[in-house]
Formats: sequence, structure tokens, C-alpha cells
Amino acid sequence: MMEEEKSIQYILNENKGIVAIPKDEAKLVEYPVKYKLKNAFEVFVRVKGTENYWISNYGRCINNLNRKDKTTFYEHKQGDHYTIFEVERAEVPITQKGKPTKRRSKQTKTKIIESRYKRETSAENLVAETFLVQYYGRVKIWHKDGDKYNNWYKNLLMVTLQDYKKLLKGEITWQELNLEQEYIEYENKASSNAYRVYNGIRARCKDTKNDDRIRKCYDEVTMCQEWKDNPKSFVKWYLEHYYEFDDEEMDVDKDLLSGDSKIYSPETCCILPKSLNAILANCKKHYHEDQKQNEESTLPFGVKYNGKKKKYYSNIVFTGTEKNIKLSEWDTAEEAFKEYKMMKQADMFMVAARYKNRIPDYIYHKLLEVEIKPY
Repeated sequence: MMEEEKSIQYILNENKGIVAIPKDEAKLVEYPVKYKLKNAFEVFVRVKGTENYWISNYGRCINNLNRKDKTTFYEHKQGDHYTIFEVERAEVPITQKGKPTKRRSKQTKTKIIESRYKRETSAENLVAETFLVQYYGRVKIWHKDGDKYNNWYKNLLMVTLQDYKKLLKGEITWQELNLEQEYIEYENKASSNAYRVYNGIRARCKDTKNDDRIRKCYDEVTMCQEWKDNPKSFVKWYLEHYYEFDDEEMDVDKDLLSGDSKIYSPETCCILPKSLNAILANCKKHYHEDQKQNEESTLPFGVKYNGKKKKYYSNIVFTGTEKNIKLSEWDTAEEAFKEYKMMKQADMFMVAARYKNRIPDYIYHKLLEVEIKPY
């Protein structure tokens, strides 16, 4: 593990900008759980006084109370009201009565009694209790952006009851209160995930000893000198551009923005859902069956050659389907590619429409400009 990863943790500031803090300033998560995170900065912390409830710094509450498999969780619906169960344990004495003798005296044993208490609370309260530093007299929670369902911890501010009433009436803004609010940071996986991605790119660029595992379509691909010399700069770029898409793994793509780029750099890369990246990937080459495999015998992407019929053709599987459709047979590779290109381009437009409003705008608009090239 790199020294940067050991000593630095990346978090979001109140404006959602990336900042680094010393890792020893972040609290260890004592009872970590595996659950799909909203983003690289989300952390689930067990609710104090409970055994089966966790709250995240984005206000998501999960529990495994009624689960036989305690590694699976139920996620509470977003709302104003949550019911949780707190656990209290007490050690009480058990006295064994009997006549004391020289060898036997009155003996006392203990047992643990467990009590469960129902508690009515809310997401904002759980987040405030877990992630906000508390101040004397400040007993109310104010949402800075006015959205009571946005319980991201840095959208919350502890205020007095009097100030809360003024805020509700619009007599004052939270900025005018000029209140300090400190937040409790817990260890997140943002930097470790980013370094894992970084090491994967280094491997594809043949900067590690794993060259034999690199696919041929990464020949001549490299990483920009800035990222090579300073891995932290890649981590910062990655976290600034990272977003989530359903349950998909997210990939770093170097081709969409720059058109089949041979270099990973801040200018050429973007982050895409794996399924979308797979649609864009076009590195598999086909060759004439009756010729040696070399540059001269390479066919346009998507095109195959039937040596028996001496015809060129293409296959396509439209996104979201499993049916492999064989297209027309042609006398030339150029004609076969022209048909393949039209079909592939239509598929790309359909995919872009489905992804619209769920991916960054600049990526969506770039998808509309993608040109299917023969080589």
C-alpha cells in the first residue's frame, strides 16, 4: 500500500469539494458492514446503543434486526420517522443460599440481563448524533439547503430553539447566524478504491510486472507523466469525477472524450458505468480467413469474412437484448462496415437516450458525437 494512502484521507468539504485530511484525524468504524455505498465518501456507522442499526453520513439507515443472515440488510425508506430498538445489558448478582461451612461460604454469581427499548427518531437526528459535534443549548437541526430529506451530514447545522424559530419564519438566514459547526469524520474507502483503480491502469499501461495479463488492445497505451509521478493527483481527479450508476462497477475510459486515445490523462479520461464502457469498447480484430493475421489482412471493426462464400458480413447484438443478429452479406469489407456502422450508431443513440439524466451532461453529449470507426 502506498504511503499516500496510509497517511491521507479524502473527504468532501461543505461545498462538496475534495479535501485531504490526515488519516489519524478520522475515527475508525468499529462495526463495519458491507452495503452498497451511494458514493466513495459514504460511511455507515452503527447507531449508538443499538446492535442492529447503522446510519450513513448521507442519512441512509439500514438494519439486520430480523435477518437470519446478518450480512444482509433492510434499508429504511426516506422519511421523517424511524423506529429503532436500543439494547441495554446489565450484570445482576445471583445468590446461592445455603448454610455456610468452613469449606463452603455464601457464593455469589452474576448473569447478564438484556433489555430492548423502542425508540422513535428520524434520519436527521441519527445523522446529527453520529456525525455532528454537539454544542450546549443547540438542540435543533437545520437543513442548510432547505430540503428536509437531504440529510447529508454537512447539510445539517445545530442551532438553538430560538434561532430555529427565526429560521422557520425567514427572519434570519443560517449564514447570518455565523455559527461554527464541526463534523466527525470516519474512515472511508475513497482513497483505497481510487488507488486500486490507479494500479489497474498502471498494469494496463505495462508499468507493472503483469504484462502477460494485459489484453492486446492496450498495446502502446500509456499513462500521462503527471499521474505517473504523482499518484495522488490521479486519486484527486478520480474522486472529483466519480459518480454512481445503479449497482454497476465504474470504469475509467480514455476513448470517449478524445477518440481512441492512447494515453490516460485528465484531459482524455472520464468515468463510465461498466455496461456503457463495454458498448464503446471495440478492440477485437477480425482477419481474412485465407490470409495471415497481420495489419494488411485486418478487417474493419465488426466485419467478418466468410472464406467459403467469399463474402463480408457483420453480427450485432443490440444493447439490452441477447439475440445475435447477422447482417447482410457483401462483396467488399467497406460495404459490410457501412451497414454495421449504421446499426451500431443507432444502438449508441438509443443507449444515450436511456442513460440521459443519469450520467453527467458532458458525457451524454459526447455519446451523441461518437463515430464508429473502421480501425
